[in-house]
Amino acid sequence: MRRSIILIATAGILPIIALGGAFGVTTLRSQQATVRTGAVAMTRFVGTLASVKLGDGMREMNMVAQSQAFDGPLDRQRFAVLAARLRGTTTTWRFFSVADPSGRRLMDVPEPIGGVPGGRVIDMVSLRRAVETRKPVIGDVITGPRGDHAFAVRAPVIRDGQVRYVVSAIIPPEAIVPLLRFRELPEGWRAGILDGSGTVIADARGDPSVVGRRGSAEGRLAKRSGNMGPYEVTRQDGTKAMAYWAPITGTNWTVHVSTPAAAYLGPARTALTLLIAVVLLCLVLLAVFTRLLVVELRQFREHERADVQRQRMEALGRLTGGVAHDLNNLLTPVLGGLDLLRRRIQDDEKAQRYVSMALAGAERSRSLVDRLLSFSRRQALVVTAVDLGRLLAGLEDLLVRSVGPSVAVRLDLPRDLPLARCDPGQLELAVLNLAINARDAMPDGGAVAISAEAIEVKKASDLAAGRYVAISIADTGMGMDEATLRHAIEPFFTTKAADKGTGLGLSMVHGLAAQCGGALRLRSKPGVGTTATIVIPQAEGNPPAPAEAGEEQALGEGRLLLVDDDDAVRAATAEMLCDGGFSVVEATSVDEALEILAADATIKAVVTDHIMPERSGADLIRALAATRPALPVLLISGYEPQEQDEPLPADVQRLAKPFRADEIVARVKRLLAGEGAQVG
Repeated sequence: MRRSIILIATAGILPIIALGGAFGVTTLRSQQATVRTGAVAMTRFVGTLASVKLGDGMREMNMVAQSQAFDGPLDRQRFAVLAARLRGTTTTWRFFSVADPSGRRLMDVPEPIGGVPGGRVIDMVSLRRAVETRKPVIGDVITGPRGDHAFAVRAPVIRDGQVRYVVSAIIPPEAIVPLLRFRELPEGWRAGILDGSGTVIADARGDPSVVGRRGSAEGRLAKRSGNMGPYEVTRQDGTKAMAYWAPITGTNWTVHVSTPAAAYLGPARTALTLLIAVVLLCLVLLAVFTRLLVVELRQFREHERADVQRQRMEALGRLTGGVAHDLNNLLTPVLGGLDLLRRRIQDDEKAQRYVSMALAGAERSRSLVDRLLSFSRRQALVVTAVDLGRLLAGLEDLLVRSVGPSVAVRLDLPRDLPLARCDPGQLELAVLNLAINARDAMPDGGAVAISAEAIEVKKASDLAAGRYVAISIADTGMGMDEATLRHAIEPFFTTKAADKGTGLGLSMVHGLAAQCGGALRLRSKPGVGTTATIVIPQAEGNPPAPAEAGEEQALGEGRLLLVDDDDAVRAATAEMLCDGGFSVVEATSVDEALEILAADATIKAVVTDHIMPERSGADLIRALAATRPALPVLLISGYEPQEQDEPLPADVQRLAKPFRADEIVARVKRLLAGEGAQVG
């Protein structure tokens, strides 16, 4: 009896030990993968930031090279004024220097470099590269006559097809350190930037003693061999670390990130020890519990992959939303400027044609940014109750024309289909996009079946419990394998030819569904076809009645306050409003806007950007609610505020960037006519 009890107890305990050991091994491996993934992400992130920062520097120096100071003999006075102005706006640029193509310094501002006027350029390698390539370049770190370190951003001055001068900005390495500190490094991690010769330019700790030293031999060898990590290095303090590197695009510089070897190798050693112990304990019962262990590991790995994919998509969404927001800021003055230019050259047909071409390109760019915002869930949506049966039936003719005569389109729409809560315009684009994808998957023709049904979700990983409407678009095309299906909704992922698609179609549909509180589900099998299902929450109530057409009433002029920290966007917006008949007062910050409003009671409305340094447009709206609650406000922004953003009054009027001149003028007129909301 005692032996039986022992055997039963052992049989019950050993499987627990086995599963616990397997789970521990997988978890420890996951920790190692997390360290590796975090280090690679940090390396690439800093590399991207540095590429943008240095690229801006090279573009600015290229603009300096276009100065009229170099049109003839060197105009020293004009260059000195230009350099002083640049030093006032770019505090990290220490010196400006002009040299001839042979490397002889002709002029230094604000004072001779090293205290000695004239002389040769120290970093002749980068100067020759600028002369030979005729493009702006970034030099390596050098040691100046006084023992301080710096690097140069150089641009050739080209006149009449010849390089006449090379203009340079001398920048201290400390200007690069904030890029390494943009994100806080975990304890024991280190980061640095090396120039093309493998010399340290900047260190995340800000230690000036390491600047100018040669980087580790292991790092230089890894760069030459193309091994971006992990590779083992020995730090200057003798400790071992695992390192990674990434190139800084547009330069021959690299960024290096290292993690303590214990953080990377420790979990592997622990996992190995635990694995050996588990194998010894479970050897007798291995045959009995193998199946259970395999199933457990498979489920765990599937969950882990799903979690990693979700985090990856969220990170991609945040990055995409930030890029799209910046692109919207760039497109706003482009669209506005082209609108204003077209009005001023109405008698010049050729110029009108050029402007129309530029506007068409800018509008295509705006459409691309809208897709990026849709994927990142930061697109401004007009969510309402939608009759899907009527919407899809109304799309049938357009769908038939879009897919062509070789593809049959079939609609299966029940009469009692409930209303859905979404943006009808964006939903039409999503359905059309999926239908075109289906057509492209059937080069020899086929059929597209579009159906809709009401469903109820009890529990799902991608949806909250509730009632939904599912719209399915099924084709009889080539289908996708499992590997392609996993990446299908990632932005810019496409299996089409380079000139056939952008890779943003499915990601836009995914972002739209998620932003409406639903999901996009894909099923596919090679040789059978693909079914894309958009799941959208059901809505209560009735669909909105269509708006009655009518002429817009001509409204009077008014005095406006325009608040935006971006000089280009503010200038373009002000010009559009002035061209529309308004008088505009400009402010670059919320504090300046409040001062203007306190002193000027004639201002009839405020047009303000949302995201600004220190204080945002939301802060301005809250301040006006207390001081001038009757003052109407129009909020302009590059993306839709999210739940985690600072709250805004529900009735605040918004206008999405980029906008055309007619759009903002019409919105402001309606705002002054009383159609917009007040802040109080």
